[in-house]
Amino acid sequence: MCTPSRNMCISALILLFILGAVASAQPYAYVSNVSGNNVSVVNSATNGLVTLITVPAGPTGLAATPDGSAIYVASQSMNNVSIISTASHTVTKTIAVGSVPVAVALAPNGEAAYVVDQGGNQVSVINTGSKTVTKTIAVGQRPTAIAFSPDGTHAFVTNLYSNTVSVISTSSESVVATFATPSGPSGIAVAPNGSYIYVANAYSNSVTVHANPSGSLVKTITGLNYPNSIAITPNGSNVFVTNGNGGTVSVIQTSNDAVIATLSTGSLPTSVAVSPDGAHAYVTNEYGFSLSVINTSTNEVTMTIPRVGVYPVRVATAKL
Repeated sequence: MCTPSRNMCISALILLFILGAVASAQPYAYVSNVSGNNVSVVNSATNGLVTLITVPAGPTGLAATPDGSAIYVASQSMNNVSIISTASHTVTKTIAVGSVPVAVALAPNGEAAYVVDQGGNQVSVINTGSKTVTKTIAVGQRPTAIAFSPDGTHAFVTNLYSNTVSVISTSSESVVATFATPSGPSGIAVAPNGSYIYVANAYSNSVTVHANPSGSLVKTITGLNYPNSIAITPNGSNVFVTNGNGGTVSVIQTSNDAVIATLSTGSLPTSVAVSPDGAHAYVTNEYGFSLSVINTSTNEVTMTIPRVGVYPVRVATAKL
């Protein structure tokens, strides 16, 4: 019982509520561990491992909803997508999709999740309200990654074996164009201002810059080493590219599309994601079982978190 006064009691309760809200609002990075069958939750303020969330076998691609309330995780071995609540860090729903789902992206308005079903050469569209698959869209051979334009009018899918990118109209939910890339398009990202599309081409050791949405080639950046994932800072100034065979991340300056730094991370970097505030980039090192943290202001690796999971393959960050 609170004493000596009711006001003191109310003040104490308010303080507890505020502290609880602050604790629950910590920024997190989410890492899918393909052989651990779980998702690691890393507190990006402390870079400490918070918990492991069990998901269906073979988790690979994952993405946060625009409001940061949920994480969608594709499990390639079980042909489904799990939805994780970022408030409770529990799985709240599992949705069956197509064969071998490997990547997920959320529409900017949060109304749909697009899932790359690599085994079926298609994209499954999930309505995030009903949490059901409402459409499947055929794309190229061995689709690997997906990204939306900032205005949400198009989604872009890399087709590893076709050496193309499929352009999907989100209004018609159909492929409206396809443009060519060098060999082995893997990662893809769209500049925050919507002007350019960046494609990491693993087999040709290059990153290509394309006009949005036409796909016309603007520039080819060479000298990478099996680039397999790509992310852009929220202000659009820098692009981070994982070099799978180099154990490094290349930093590309978008003002001149030149590599300005190459940073050592860990063994087989497979994924990179930038925090919503743009302060840090996170890199999964699959064979190193680790997660590297990059300061995006200095372009330096500030730390590598060991034993983050068993074969960590993808990372996503959630907006607070």
